[in-house]
Amino acid sequence: MSSFKVLIIGAGLGGLTLAHALRRDGIHYKLYERDKGPFDRPQGYRLHLDLDAINALREVLSPDLLQVFDATSYRTQPYTTILGMDLSVIKRLPTDDGDGKGAWPAHEGPPEHANVDRATLRQLLLAGHGDRIHFDKTLARYEVTPHGVVAHFADGTRAEGDVLVGADGIRSAVRHQRAPDCGTVDAGITAIYGRLPVEAAVALAPPETLQDIFTIASDSRKVFLGLGAVLFPTPPEQALQVFAPSIAQRPQDDYVVCIVGGRHEHFPPGLKQCSGAELQEIAATMIADWPGRGADLIRAGDAAAFFLVEMYTSVPCRLPDPDRVTLLGDAIHAMTPTLGRGANLAMRDGALLGRALRSGASGKLPIAEALANFEGPMLDYGFVVVREAAELGQQRMNQNPLPTS
Repeated sequence: MSSFKVLIIGAGLGGLTLAHALRRDGIHYKLYERDKGPFDRPQGYRLHLDLDAINALREVLSPDLLQVFDATSYRTQPYTTILGMDLSVIKRLPTDDGDGKGAWPAHEGPPEHANVDRATLRQLLLAGHGDRIHFDKTLARYEVTPHGVVAHFADGTRAEGDVLVGADGIRSAVRHQRAPDCGTVDAGITAIYGRLPVEAAVALAPPETLQDIFTIASDSRKVFLGLGAVLFPTPPEQALQVFAPSIAQRPQDDYVVCIVGGRHEHFPPGLKQCSGAELQEIAATMIADWPGRGADLIRAGDAAAFFLVEMYTSVPCRLPDPDRVTLLGDAIHAMTPTLGRGANLAMRDGALLGRALRSGASGKLPIAEALANFEGPMLDYGFVVVREAAELGQQRMNQNPLPTS
């Protein structure tokens, strides 16, 4: 396997999970990320991990990094809680553990769920790659040759490998070239994300906000308020400095993420030019006429921590037969966050693609066959969840339906 080389375009959660799988198996790889640094732009706060992601990490991480993951993961009760506009509890819905039947050994015992801080998880996944990760590298195009694949970057440099993986997100340059007919569409939803101190949630929201995976309230417009806690079992700064000192960034303290979202037309124009403080006030104003203290809860947040997201979703499609190029995660099956499954499937993809590349690198299977064995199931399970997320999104936030043709 020593001469086999994988080029991974994108250092998000899926690409980094794949990198750890390749590192474990002794397969040479390089990671290329278009951001100028690992924390160049906000990518969200709390993530919900189900058994797909948890099993993927158990499979690919070294024991010390897995210990860091356990030390910084908040294990929640397996419920999504529906609130009234006054923030009272209406019902708690049991949440599937997303166990990836067929991918992992059968799970015994209660469902496993974890809320994690996205930046902390990314720091963990960045550990151990050394000079194999390159930032400020934007893919311009690739070419498949008789002997491999060549990546051409916008800065004029190039890299050669045996396989190229598009893990470059919803605006994937790799997908644009590999499968130009596989596209994305506007989901019709705007959301403002922010971060609240735990003390505010304790004072103004029900206890389930800190216990369960996620809590959500909505009104007749289907404008919604979502809340999800991240409580660190071990101080994350301490854990990261012990096991990954070279990449440790000051993590967040315990917090509650808040999301106010709805149809684009319910928000004022010009949001992209707004500051964090302005977005915070717009979010509070969106729910100011709700009974209870929802708006007060939003105003208790860190003004600088609010940012805007406009939601898009992939349209289910089929890929042409692979040769030396494949895709994973949001690059092929991006979805709206109604099910909380996007990161989980990306990390599942990374682990399963690692298995497929092991068989290709060892010569047990031709590379194209190994990639096809990965892509077939990945497209099936990925687009099932894309459709389910869109259907639930229509119910909960009036998301645009997926195109039918």
